[in-house]
Amino acid sequence: MKISKAGIDRLGNRIREENHSLSDETLNNLQDYRTSHQDSLSSVFTILCSYIRKIHPTSIVTYRIKRFESIIGKLIRYPEMRFSRMWDIGGCRFIVRNDQHVYKIKSLIEDDDRISIVKEYDYIKQPQKDGYRSLHLFIKCNDNDRIIEVQIRNLTDHNWATLVEITDLLYDSKIKELGDNKDLVRFHFLLSRTSELTIVEKKEVAALLKRYGYFQRLSEVFSRNYLKVRQQWFLIENLKNHRYFLIETKKDAVPKIYSFKSSKEAEKEYLNLYKNTRNINIVLTHLPNPSYNQISIAYSNYILTFHSFLDECYELLESLITEALETGNYFDYIRNYSLYNSLLYENISNFMYEIREMTTYSESKDSKLRKKHRLKEKEWTRDIQKHANKSSERSKRLSKKFQKSMPNSAFRRFVIKAISTSITRKYKKKINKELNITFAKNP
Repeated sequence: MKISKAGIDRLGNRIREENHSLSDETLNNLQDYRTSHQDSLSSVFTILCSYIRKIHPTSIVTYRIKRFESIIGKLIRYPEMRFSRMWDIGGCRFIVRNDQHVYKIKSLIEDDDRISIVKEYDYIKQPQKDGYRSLHLFIKCNDNDRIIEVQIRNLTDHNWATLVEITDLLYDSKIKELGDNKDLVRFHFLLSRTSELTIVEKKEVAALLKRYGYFQRLSEVFSRNYLKVRQQWFLIENLKNHRYFLIETKKDAVPKIYSFKSSKEAEKEYLNLYKNTRNINIVLTHLPNPSYNQISIAYSNYILTFHSFLDECYELLESLITEALETGNYFDYIRNYSLYNSLLYENISNFMYEIREMTTYSESKDSKLRKKHRLKEKEWTRDIQKHANKSSERSKRLSKKFQKSMPNSAFRRFVIKAISTSITRKYKKKINKELNITFAKNP
């Protein structure tokens, strides 16, 4: 039965009154309202998918119905908001290569007589205070009155937004609400404009990286999850016509992925999980042509196996290292070169862990399954090797920059090389220890 706008607003007020302890009746009413967006959402999603060939084949389109926690939290944060005016219950996300593609999609929507734009917020031209960038369009199908939000972002801005959510999960920082941890709010604001950062701002980012052990924390979580999530995805890939996915994430646990053939059975399980679990983030999404690569990019904040920020850290530190050499600021050089080597060791250590885990997984399987899994294991191994090769390339790249930035004075060159050798030697010992452990288990 269709609910009136007044009925939707009354439901919103009841949710506020019950806060985060909704009665079964309220929760079921909210679920009915959420799922009433499904038809409009599917229609808009199908239309957006038809644009991919006009944009770029690497573009990713997903959809989701807003999570219970997000709806409740938003109603409480905005007590004057009418629930019937919360237009982002059903949402699509379009991830593209660049801003030109973002506005190309907007143009295609404007020219499409099946849908119309009711309202828009352009956070690319006018970013939010925290650095968030994206184009938000509120769209209505001409045969349905439900409003659907469409977020269109380039990949760089998408990666920034997912990194904010990863930080919120790991540090309870509430950056999206500009929370109490001003350090991490500032950290992500600076990361939103990495191409424009001054040397002073880059130094600020490096200092925060070190203070919070940020790189190490991310790297440790990603390494812990990598193989186990890949194993789950391997099983899902063997299921036919599974296009709906529930991803369950908890701060100190490996993410879980559930897959379904229909939105109805997926929503039923989502409601069940929400009723019976707490302190867990759950997202329900739809991918038309699901792959591990797509889901790990679109939902890196839930999958927690990789993020491009790990690569960006090295580039930032490289620029600080070369700048310190060129200006003769050797205290900064020692600080940043030590941090760089620390991150490099952390990265290699995690590669070694993944290799050891891969071997344990291979040896534990039933012999009948080995052939079936062999190709998938080779794919995982290639991915691990690719990341290892990146580390090697980074070292070579830094070495070249190092040689170009060395001081003219023979004495200063001698001192810098001595310091560098001392720092590198310490981490080489640690890396060799990891290699010995790995190859002892993988002769």
